[in-house]
Amino acid sequence: MKGLLLLSGGHDSIVAGHLIQEKKVEVIGLHFYTNEKQLELAERLAKKVRIKKIYIVPHAPSLTEFMEKADKRYVCIYCKRLMHCIAEKIAEKEGCEFLITGENLGQVASQTLDNIKTIDTAVKIKVVRPLLGLDKTEIVDIAKDIGTFDISKEPSSCCDFVPKHPVTKCTPERIEEQEAKIDVVKIIEDTVKTIKVKNL
Repeated sequence: MKGLLLLSGGHDSIVAGHLIQEKKVEVIGLHFYTNEKQLELAERLAKKVRIKKIYIVPHAPSLTEFMEKADKRYVCIYCKRLMHCIAEKIAEKEGCEFLITGENLGQVASQTLDNIKTIDTAVKIKVVRPLLGLDKTEIVDIAKDIGTFDISKEPSSCCDFVPKHPVTKCTPERIEEQEAKIDVVKIIEDTVKTIKVKNL
């Protein structure tokens, strides 16, 4: 069995990937980056938990168009939906049965229950969220146990696209209204062409 991990440079996603690995699942990494430091951290984290392959996707261009043409308050939800759509294509190619994310319930921006539900409507593939009911202390404790804590706490450039007041209760209808202002299909097609694969 294989799963595709949406891997950032932070604590959450790498812990999620590790927990799924413990279930004897082969985990492949997928990292969307907006700067080189984020990419470096993601690769180091993947190596630390013995992820052997990582897909690398430049993400800034696809977010820039949304910020210019749609309501910026919805960008975090659009971002996750776009990532899931691209991840679904990679998962199909790799024979992965599900996506893995590091979301845990109650955080702001894209991780509220309403927004998670809306994100899931973008794809048909199953999405596994091992950290959903954990609090930050529990996640950090696991990160320390598996040796990823020190890597994730290194300074990296925060996302430049997070709005000051992100929408926390979004419906599929609302985000689809915003997505209609851009050509999502073309953005996905163009982004897929830029994907690189790295064996670790």
